[in-house]
Amino acid sequence: MSRPQQPPDAGRLASYIPQTAGPWLSEADQVFDAGSIFDYIDGAGEVYRSYRMKLLVARRFHKDGKPDLVVDAFDMGTSADAFGVFTHDLDGADAGLGQGSTYKAGLLSFWKDRYFVSVYAEEETPETKALVLDLGRALAAAIPGEGRKPGILELVPPADLEARKIRYFHSFAILNFHRFVADADVLRFDLAEEAVLAPYAGRSGRSDLLIVAYGRGSQAELAAGSFREAFLQGSKDRAVRLENGRWTACLALDRHVAVVFDAASAAEAEARLEAVAGLMTGPRGGAVRP
Repeated sequence: MSRPQQPPDAGRLASYIPQTAGPWLSEADQVFDAGSIFDYIDGAGEVYRSYRMKLLVARRFHKDGKPDLVVDAFDMGTSADAFGVFTHDLDGADAGLGQGSTYKAGLLSFWKDRYFVSVYAEEETPETKALVLDLGRALAAAIPGEGRKPGILELVPPADLEARKIRYFHSFAILNFHRFVADADVLRFDLAEEAVLAPYAGRSGRSDLLIVAYGRGSQAELAAGSFREAFLQGSKDRAVRLENGRWTACLALDRHVAVVFDAASAAEAEARLEAVAGLMTGPRGGAVRP
């Protein structure tokens, strides 16, 4: 049985953040919501809004003569969106904390339950690196629960998957950031609920799988038709060879659309779509719509 969903609470979120970091002392917290996030983070604020952020508690740690340390703790409302915003930037090494983490050049990011956290030093030194990681470990340990990853990930076939590079999102702009598709929203993300972009690296080269979930099957059909018209020149074939010599394929299944980009052959593209279809139709049934 799932736990009751608690409303966003800045006090609860702030209680997870340590008051000190070694000899660094904390300053007064700043609290922001989706409406005021741009007062704190300019351009990147739209990324957090696209993942439906609820609250941000920002705490700065200061010591004279030393670089400041900053904790940005986000309540994303759901574990799916905490996971999603974490996947937006996966550059760095696994720091081994929370439910997924990265560390690079003074910046630690992780997710746990419904929370996404970044801890960074304004200048990386051996001392500040150790403190950033200590802050992250303490904060991750203070968050009492763990959350589930988005269910749509269960539809991603595992063979040759680069699992650590999966992206989860709701926005066509975020898709274009990770893999440019088109200037216009040819996949009708205005009707979409969620999406996952999964990279594959097999012997035949790299390719991507995109799965988008819509509210109704008719919306998925509409999105698949829009994509075929714009990206596949309106072809009725499931897989089409494009100018780069690689193959793109599209499949509508119930309320989902699956697209394979840059497969080495039509057979490879169609096999991946069939693998998705098999995962979709397992216990829940459904009919493939080419």
